[in-house]
Amino acid sequence: MNLDSDLLLLAENPNASICLETLALSLALDEYPNLDISAYKSEIAAFSHGCKLPGGTDLEVRVRAFARYLSNDLGFHGNKNDYYDPQNSYLNLVIDRRVGIPISLSILAICIGKKLGLRLFGVGLPGHFVTMACEGNHSVYFDVFNDGKILSQSDCESLSFKATGEQIALSENHFSPLPMASVIIRMLTNLKLIYFRKNDVPRSIRILNRLRQIAPNDPSQMRDLGVALLQAGHPSKALFNLESYIRYVPSAIDDQDIQAWIKQARKDISNRN
Repeated sequence: MNLDSDLLLLAENPNASICLETLALSLALDEYPNLDISAYKSEIAAFSHGCKLPGGTDLEVRVRAFARYLSNDLGFHGNKNDYYDPQNSYLNLVIDRRVGIPISLSILAICIGKKLGLRLFGVGLPGHFVTMACEGNHSVYFDVFNDGKILSQSDCESLSFKATGEQIALSENHFSPLPMASVIIRMLTNLKLIYFRKNDVPRSIRILNRLRQIAPNDPSQMRDLGVALLQAGHPSKALFNLESYIRYVPSAIDDQDIQAWIKQARKDISNRN
């Protein structure tokens, strides 16, 4: 697998047929270069071998059994004590530590459940990420972060309100499966925000470069990468991204912050010549 080419493929086709567990583990290689992807894939396979779903039952009964297995038998749960720890977003450490955030735990559930014959997808609620199981016209939602709780649509609205502080009336689109590209973008965006909060510029740039690969036409990533590169002392690259941002968002030409960053980048370039 080539991570660069797979991210570019997802940029062209958000539902490209790419192995999710391999993709998530390959992204973790950026932070943990000695990570053994094959070993972790074998561990995910072992998780699936240890789960026996009840046969001949309806979807919700099987999903409840699967959710209990993840929470009670394997011990996966949400890291509510240190939600913004970046380790929660790397699949290898989620497996090692048995804790994660909603999206990383959902990704793991999808990878394990697929091997058990469950059709699982990620669902990006406002402020929270859950897992959706589908069979025919029937769907069941569950939340690995909260001990595998089965969710009604009302439960999902409550989760979104708790996460965002806003009373959002969820539409049918909110409950639709996300394309793989959107799942990876959301996971990377979480990491970007965590590293921004920590003022970890080198890691912010690394994550932003990945986001630029999978979402090359997203102007917000151009802007954020430009600012991060300016902070890191790379004014030429910063200027390229900031000017690209203005081409995509012409109204930003009047944004004082954007103009200040561009002015600073040009000044830094001039001082080096």
